[in-house]
Amino acid sequence: MKVAVLGPAGFGGSHVSVELIQRGHDVIGISRHPEKLGQHDHYKPVVLDITSASIVELIDVFKPMDVVINAFNPPYGPTVYMTETFVETMRRITIAAKHSNLEYFVTIGGTGSLDLGPAHPYQSAADSRTFWLAYRRATADSEAATYHMEERIGLGSPMSNAMRNYRSARQALLTEGCTDEDKATVKDTETAVIEGPDPIPDIPLAARASYMFFDGNTTFPWTFVSPPAKYIPGPRTGRYSVHFDSVPLGPEADRASDNEYDGRLLGISVADLAVAIADEVEAKTKAGKHWSAVAELPGEQESWESYAKLP
Repeated sequence: MKVAVLGPAGFGGSHVSVELIQRGHDVIGISRHPEKLGQHDHYKPVVLDITSASIVELIDVFKPMDVVINAFNPPYGPTVYMTETFVETMRRITIAAKHSNLEYFVTIGGTGSLDLGPAHPYQSAADSRTFWLAYRRATADSEAATYHMEERIGLGSPMSNAMRNYRSARQALLTEGCTDEDKATVKDTETAVIEGPDPIPDIPLAARASYMFFDGNTTFPWTFVSPPAKYIPGPRTGRYSVHFDSVPLGPEADRASDNEYDGRLLGISVADLAVAIADEVEAKTKAGKHWSAVAELPGEQESWESYAKLP
């Protein structure tokens, strides 16, 4: 099968590309620097700036393919208008996919577009400060998740430094060496999430908006996969479970605080989500569906019981 991957050298795209190559598929990597993935007999890099490519250019690239996997993410930078760039690029990609006679079009979205369930009708994860606080805590309590976000945002940047400081302060709360400064860091960070300006970054909002290009669309075969809240580096186990439409959550009994999501956010390694996506590329059983997948995270089972005892 000929499978194009938009963003083959990125976090999700690189693992999907490798998974497909290992299964014997021919992968065509499309981005500004697709050669970063490396070399393989079943891999062909195609240089194209997706953010500026026209619909016609995208169709020309898509038409020889059986499947296109969209793992596009715009580059971070002070001159990049993230929401506008993301949504406008997604518009052109979607139109090109529709007119390319593909067997299947797979988009990797974001957790923010997943619903919060019957208790919160018409709300998605990106609408909830309570969810976002639980997400920030879960990220901070995982070294793998924190490092991934630092690397994605830019190591040494003010935002990544703030994330690292918050993690360090959260860890310090569990020790006898916790200082007033640590307590203040945690309090200030979490108060800003709950009471400050909208804490949701542009990319989750843009990814959520892009889902509207697909929801209810029956004009071409598509599927939209949103990673769960804890989407982190980790090993490939090959085992996962699928959830549709809503944020995957653990049982209420796992709640670690008065925040309804603390301790309940499920996750998956980037390698196992790649397995789930590759399986769907081959099986095509979720056409027209919005779904997520979760798996065990070896080495990332946080001590929620310890955090639950914090004042």
